Amino acid sequence: MSRRAGLIAAQTLLGLGLLIGWALIVDLEQVGRQLAGASLPLVLAGGLVSLITPFLRAARWRLVLKPLVRVPLIEIWLVGLASSLVGFVVPIRAGELARSLLLKQRHSLPIAASLPTVAVDRSFDMLAVLILGATGALTGLSLEGTLRTVLYAGLAVFLVFVAFVVLVIVARQRVFSLAERLLPRRLGEGLRRRLLGLLEGLLSGFTSLSRRPGDLALMLALSLAAAVIDAGVFYLMFASLGARVPPMVVLTGYALFVVTFIVPGAPGYVGSMEAFGSLIFGALGTGQAVAASMVVLFHALNAIILGLSGGAAMWALGFSPAAAFRSADADPEPDPAKL
Repeated sequence: MSRRAGLIAAQTLLGLGLLIGWALIVDLEQVGRQLAGASLPLVLAGGLVSLITPFLRAARWRLVLKPLVRVPLIEIWLVGLASSLVGFVVPIRAGELARSLLLKQRHSLPIAASLPTVAVDRSFDMLAVLILGATGALTGLSLEGTLRTVLYAGLAVFLVFVAFVVLVIVARQRVFSLAERLLPRRLGEGLRRRLLGLLEGLLSGFTSLSRRPGDLALMLALSLAAAVIDAGVFYLMFASLGARVPPMVVLTGYALFVVTFIVPGAPGYVGSMEAFGSLIFGALGTGQAVAASMVVLFHALNAIILGLSGGAAMWALGFSPAAAFRSADADPEPDPAKL
């Protein structure tokens, strides 16, 4: 068994374990009754609203890619939809790689050059989520036990991120030199060059953004807007179940929920979505059955939306995942100067 297959198998077992634990804790009959009474118009409204954020994130990634390649917004939007489906089905960061593979297929952009832009782009999602979580906590919401730990972990990630970006802007070459010294030689010269090339691209991406403050501000605004709209989908799911949940509770719960995706999940995030979502929103006072019902409803809606939109995007792009992933082995070394 390959390392990748073993990792997927382990994540699948973890997801099934979480799903079984979740099913033993929640009242499934009550969850079934809640779901049976869900308002279909509000659920459909949530599905339509969820289609807005891929456009915002596509516009953001286009700004990061600007120094490397000019790609039409509609094409970046399709790439994002297709890669989201890949990441949902194979949650081992395959979605990020799929974005780079698609750019290589369509624009001959080396994976090693585009992959750092994906990391830069995704870091703004985490930044927006942590801002929302901190805002919710400052409004006086009571966060105890595990939720407080998750928030503190998110805060630590945020501080590390800020420190890293500042260091990159003021001392990019020193950061790279330090990484070069710390990276073990036993990895082999070829792998070391590839890893250092990816790091150089990441550092160059943040440095390039620091020279474009207008783009930087726009990216943060797009990220916050996308996060708030995503949280709005959760609000609509609660409303469809007849639950009146304060908006700040939804925003804070959404932020904490997204942070849990740091934990590796099973294909389709089966188990982890249910377990973590029910724990977080239940602890925020929505009630265990309501929280579990909302998460199940969101999970099902998300799977349908991703399947339809991602599948259509793959067809429109002519994306062959098997052929594209095979082409990754032939990817040339990055050219950091392009950033």
